[in-house]
Amino acid sequence: MALSNIGVKKRYKVGIPRALHYYRYYPFWKKLLEELDAEIVLSPPTNKKIVEEGVTHGFGELCIPVKIYYGQVLKLVEANPDLDFIFVPRYVSEVPESYFCPKFLSLPDVIKILPIPKILNFEVNVKDFPISTSAIELGKQLGKGQNASLDAYNKAQTYFDDYHRFLREGGSVNHALRLVQRSLPFKLPKKKVQGDIRFLLLGHAYNIFDTFINLDFIKKLHNQGVEVLTIENLPEYLFKKPVIVNPRGGILRNYWRHEEEIMQAIRFFLTKGRNEIDGVIFLISFACGPDSLISELIMRDMKVVGLPFLEIIMDEHSGEAGMMTRIESFVEMVRRKRKKLGLEPRWKSKINFYEAT
Repeated sequence: MALSNIGVKKRYKVGIPRALHYYRYYPFWKKLLEELDAEIVLSPPTNKKIVEEGVTHGFGELCIPVKIYYGQVLKLVEANPDLDFIFVPRYVSEVPESYFCPKFLSLPDVIKILPIPKILNFEVNVKDFPISTSAIELGKQLGKGQNASLDAYNKAQTYFDDYHRFLREGGSVNHALRLVQRSLPFKLPKKKVQGDIRFLLLGHAYNIFDTFINLDFIKKLHNQGVEVLTIENLPEYLFKKPVIVNPRGGILRNYWRHEEEIMQAIRFFLTKGRNEIDGVIFLISFACGPDSLISELIMRDMKVVGLPFLEIIMDEHSGEAGMMTRIESFVEMVRRKRKKLGLEPRWKSKINFYEAT
């Protein structure tokens, strides 16, 4: 006689596309969903077929990261027809002073043009309600009560804090995400990348850490003898104070969350941290309006302080040969400058982040 399934609670199978905010929030999502007893299915790393599928379904004005998201969702559904949900969070505002890009605000709506299972809703909008409220609503969709959902949220936030602490200690995002995926403790690799010059690599996490669309950009820099810093490696205190832009005596605040973080990071290296890096590279997706605007502001500031700056714009047509030529030229220019000034290789000294004042 077959055993009865009556009274057995269903464990929901939830798919997560490896794109966009995956590179920023996946440790939090994974911990939260697992504590809510969901089974997580992650789509594969970006590849040529995924990009082609995403480009086919996305209209021309979309930036390449959103097109990749389309392709990742389609791949996830194709490979896992038994999914109960696709996790498509709506990020509106993470801090009261700024918003996310409209493409993130509308993502759960526009993704419905694809043939997908039911969407698992999770909205982050601290202008209207705390994130814990969203966690409770998420738990309801998975059949969990308020107490269980709040407990899951607190554990996820603690784990996410540990993740950020690991990155600030020098861990790389891609290495950390591999540890998260395998449920391994955060531990720095024994072999540390050392270079004679050091660059700050700016850009959104989905541009910097998707190694397919950026042609493994960080590895290319490492192979050129460059030590790389990203926003994720910087001390938390650098992001406490807002950036004020003064156009002809007026005062402007940054409207976009991601761009504000980029501007906060570069502000430190324009002032107290000027001698900590040898150059700045900004990876931008074609058709990203907010990035194009702040890139112009950053470039002008770089000229004032004499810090080398390189902007690289990516899309689905980016080629390896052209990118390598630009990287090699930029690295050689910076290396000659350091040699002319008689400076020691960067690996001989540790990074010295000044305490906030």
